[in-house]
Amino acid sequence: MIQLIPSLDLLGGGVVRLLHGDFDKVTHYDLKPEAWVARLVEAGATRVHLVDLDGAFGLSLQPDFHLFPRLFPQVRFQLGGGLRSRATIEQALESGFDAVVGTLAVEKPRELSGLPTDRVIVALDLRGDRVVTKGWQATSSCDSTDVFESLLTLGFTRALVTDVSRDGSMQGPGLEATAWIAKEGFSVQASGGLRNLEDLPALESIPGVQGAISGKALLEGRIALDDPRTRAALAGGVGPKAEAAPAGGA
Repeated sequence: MIQLIPSLDLLGGGVVRLLHGDFDKVTHYDLKPEAWVARLVEAGATRVHLVDLDGAFGLSLQPDFHLFPRLFPQVRFQLGGGLRSRATIEQALESGFDAVVGTLAVEKPRELSGLPTDRVIVALDLRGDRVVTKGWQATSSCDSTDVFESLLTLGFTRALVTDVSRDGSMQGPGLEATAWIAKEGFSVQASGGLRNLEDLPALESIPGVQGAISGKALLEGRIALDDPRTRAALAGGVGPKAEAAPAGGA
């Protein structure tokens, strides 16, 4: 079974969801991030994806994010949003996160050279056949296949793939985008559009897909935390938590 990975989009210290990544189409949830993570852990979550929307949109950094690995040492956290310099990536790694790197990975992949490949996940956000960057506000001028080749050559084979047109819509996952990136040689976490547990088999049937990101479906109870299938999916396919490697190591 592929792993179900809960996602929290954090803005101004609160839990939100954006529709199609649109800053003007935001839903706020009456949840404390730490309390929601605690509920996810109780339900069996071993990996959690955090998105720093303040960083993604160039707003003020929320330093409290860096407390999560200390509060929940049994969880492997990955952090995305605003990691647009080597220094911010190294800070995330040193804080205990896996770093999910989008804009820098697409526009300047060689800046990632020497970072631990087992702890950097490249974010490939797709609108059609083009990669989008800067919080999905810009379309990259780089040829997509050149981006993939550069990253794979550097040893970065883990990718979080988001079909932007489906994100936050719960219209079903973007199977075509997911399959495309997996076929290029990446180990993929699929993001965008997940509606319920019944969507997982279609993703699992795609060779190379290791996980599925879910934000809204979990937040709104479409995937129930008290369902035994959810517990199995939250724990699926995950190994022991890796020790944090030095940020500058190969």
